[in-house]
Amino acid sequence: MNKKQLAILSIGNILNKDEGIALYAGKYLESNYSLQPNVDIIYGGVEGMSLLNIFMEYEEVIVLDVVGMEETPGSMYQFPMSTFRGFSTDEDNDEMGVLGCLNLIEGKGNTLPKVSLLAIIPDTIEPKIGLSISILKPFEAYILMIVKTLEDKGISCEEKAEKQTLARVIESFSS
Repeated sequence: MNKKQLAILSIGNILNKDEGIALYAGKYLESNYSLQPNVDIIYGGVEGMSLLNIFMEYEEVIVLDVVGMEETPGSMYQFPMSTFRGFSTDEDNDEMGVLGCLNLIEGKGNTLPKVSLLAIIPDTIEPKIGLSISILKPFEAYILMIVKTLEDKGISCEEKAEKQTLARVIESFSS
């Protein structure tokens, strides 16, 4: 099977405030940038097992997500797969996330795609839509980190003439 080259996989839950930032970042990128060659932007949400197909279909996957570390909210990190696979998770056995999918693929003897994590530290994970102020401020820097990562991979990221605001992106998820 021929695999597709590259996907951006946004993980999160917009119903838990800052946990939705990766989904907003994916939509913001899609709305405001033309990517050449084309990059698939996938909204994984909290999909669990259905993420398996994504990791099987692509040579490389860039995962956007929040990561719970004792750091300043809004701090950003880029982790290669070898680093973030060592993170402990509190996933239930019924709910499989990125790490669980990678472990399952590898356990079945399949080749893993190249995976990296572009993470941001959340401030508030509470049942509410939107982003906290400490996450709103570094949002543009998070987008620029994603753009730079893509450009380093030879992807042209050209800003579109008509830009959509972050507020409008957030609103599009709740309507």
